[in-house]
This record gives sequence, C-alpha cells and structure tokens, in this order.
Amino acid sequence: MEIFVAQLISGLITGSIYVLSAIAVTFLMLVAGFIQFAYGEVVVISMYVAWFVFDKTQDNLLLGIPITIGVAILLNILVEPITRRLRERRALYECLILTVAFGMILTEIMSHFFYHGMPIRFPSSLRGGGGVFRWGLIVVSSGSLYVFIGCILVLLSFTYFLYRTKQGKAMRAIAQNSATARLLGIPVNRATTLSFAITGFLAGITAVLFAMTLGFASPPLGGVLSFRALAVMLFAGLGNLKGAVVCGFLLGVIESMTTGYFVGAWTDAIAMGIIMVTIMAKPSGLFGTQV
Repeated sequence: MEIFVAQLISGLITGSIYVLSAIAVTFLMLVAGFIQFAYGEVVVISMYVAWFVFDKTQDNLLLGIPITIGVAILLNILVEPITRRLRERRALYECLILTVAFGMILTEIMSHFFYHGMPIRFPSSLRGGGGVFRWGLIVVSSGSLYVFIGCILVLLSFTYFLYRTKQGKAMRAIAQNSATARLLGIPVNRATTLSFAITGFLAGITAVLFAMTLGFASPPLGGVLSFRALAVMLFAGLGNLKGAVVCGFLLGVIESMTTGYFVGAWTDAIAMGIIMVTIMAKPSGLFGTQV
C-alpha cells in the first residue's frame, strides 16, 4: 500500500507540470485560436536562463526567479506578432507549423549557447533546500511538495482571473465568439496580446516549478513537454480547461504507476497507448471538445 501511495504522490507531482502546461496552451488556443506548440521550448529555455542567472549571482533566487518569468513572458509575446497575419487569415495549421519552427530555433539556441547543450543542474536552494519528508517507504522532497502546492495556487489564481475579473470575462467572451465580442466593444486585439503575456507568465512559473521537481534540464526536454501538453489536451478534449486539469493529473499518475509496477521502459508506450485508445473510442476526448 505504501508503494501505491508513493507512486500516486509522484504521479500527482509530475501531473502538476502537465496540468500547468496544458492549461496554458488550451487557454491561448481558446483566445488566440491556435496551438502554441513551442510552449515547452519556452519553458525550458527559461529554465536555462534561470540556471545562468543563478550561476552568475551565487544562487540569488530573488533575482533569478523574476528574470526567468520575465524571459518567458517576452518570448511568448514574441509569438503574437509572428503569427498575427496568419491568425487573421485563420491559417491555423500554418500557425502550428510556425510555432514548431520557433520551438526548434529555441532548442538550437539552447544547444549552442548554453553550456554547449549539456544538461544543467539546479542548486539545492531552488529545490526546497534539499529537504526530504519520509513516511515509511513514502519519500517526498520539499521541492516536490512546493511544486504541488504551487500548482494548486496557480490554478486557483487563474480561475479567479477568468471568472472574477473584467479582463478574464472579456477573454472568455472572445473564446466563445470573437466577432460578437468585437461588436460589444471588447478590445479583441489588446485582450489577445494579454493572453500571450498570461501564457508566458504561466510558462515562467512552470519553468521554476519544473526546475524544483526535476532538478535538471536539457534542450530536448522542451519538445517532450510540448508533446505532453498536446497529449493532455487531446485526452481531455480540445479547449476543455476543466478536463485538462483532470487529465493532466491522470496522465502523471498513469506514468508513475507504470514506472512503479512494470519492468522496463514501458512508461511512454502504456501512457500514450491509453490516450490513443481513448481518442479512438471518443474522438472528442474524455470531457468533450469545446472548440
């Protein structure tokens, strides 16, 4: 039983990163109308920037974390003018390809200009000081605990923003019908740009939390995270924010249970196989498509 609980906790912590990634990409898709497939690369290059700042400032978290979030916001906002003309023409597949190319460029930048593309490790101060909590066979690092708590706080704050603020309600209106929102006087272009900034902010938070729970980063990690975010979106149903939360945690738990109970590297095969069967049986996802 302790092994099951340990794997469940590990899965929820991994799922926290998947949830934040899927929520960010889904939110931008609802408002801007396309899938930002370079999101994972934005997260990972922000992690590299964090590592660089920590290395140069003797692990100064008060300086490194804001810079990490700021870089993620700037990079994600950069995607807005790059894709604007294509979005106005509703060329959504072209937008997707363009963001894939943008992600590849970011990966190459990480490979050539940051530590020669080698994996980087983060200081223990960012990982909760290296503390560990033990209950029998259950071992949870303080960094992992902070990641889960941080994920819940971000979700609560994001929900409050969407349903309790004027800007959030405007973005929900744009997501439902941008033409009607424009007729009602909602500044669609300004709100769309703000959605890129918010997604970038979520990418920065995800970068910090990912560094805390994983402890290292490498250039290919961005593509893996982008793929996981898309998998969660398809698993839940495109555009379904609530479903993305549930399926993000569920995918993390599935992967953790597979690692704990199956011999060999079956994690990706089983997790993606379950998603594949789900999509074949219900093409709209577990919770239904909202776009």
